[in-house]
Amino acid sequence: MKLFISVDMEGIHGTTSWSDLEGPARAAHYQRAWLELSWIIKGIAASPKNGEIDEICVCDSHARGEGIPFAGFGDPRVTWVRGYPRPYYMLETLDESYAGLFLVGYHAPIGAERGMMDHSYSASCIYRVRLNGVEAGETEINAALAGWYGVPVCFVSGDDILESCLAGKFNPAPVYVRTKEGLGRFAGKLYAPERLESAFVKGAAAALDGLGAYRPVKAAAPTRLDIDLVSTVVADAVAVIPGVTRTSGRSVAYESADFRDVYRMVHAVAMLGGKFAAFT
Repeated sequence: MKLFISVDMEGIHGTTSWSDLEGPARAAHYQRAWLELSWIIKGIAASPKNGEIDEICVCDSHARGEGIPFAGFGDPRVTWVRGYPRPYYMLETLDESYAGLFLVGYHAPIGAERGMMDHSYSASCIYRVRLNGVEAGETEINAALAGWYGVPVCFVSGDDILESCLAGKFNPAPVYVRTKEGLGRFAGKLYAPERLESAFVKGAAAALDGLGAYRPVKAAAPTRLDIDLVSTVVADAVAVIPGVTRTSGRSVAYESADFRDVYRMVHAVAMLGGKFAAFT
């Protein structure tokens, strides 16, 4: 049995803004992500199902995917996915061979009030994402790609705003570890590592113990993807992608019966649109 752990940074404890992830502060904040991972590995080891796990794949999923210190956890089953670009970015190499998905350090979708560092794949160019008319953030979209392979989300961590955004979207709900409370986009009430260690260890063990109860999230097929961009010039750029339809001045749409294509289209829009976000 294999587990997949996708690690973002905005929902990691101690992080309040993107300035934390750049310059002199960068190393310390990425070290906190490594620390949360170490607690998760410890929790997996504490589960009665630990002996059934053959591989624990860690996917560095923030920015260029090369920030978390590449170091062992004392567990030879751990593998790493690092670097950028890659076709399936936050879930690169995930397939039907995995039994469960952990989403660590995740954040609220763009526009969520008090969501810390809220965005949906690209803060610079994407204003809103919808799947079949329902607004979706990175957690929901990644859950749907995992669901394409029959893999359920069994663990999520991040702030209290993401937790509230996910209410009712999973049945049963995955284990959720709250790392902080959102007060604004770049403000929050942060929890101490001493408080969080036991929550992560117990949460990871509970997520593994519960495998078999969690259900994959399946997007209805065909899936319609609607993306609102921050400006018309970004829409001008991404509308040149074959298969994309311009639906308004700042909006584009795409549809496919294969959710893997939908997922890659989100990232194509983010990559190309980001190049034009600063055009004035």
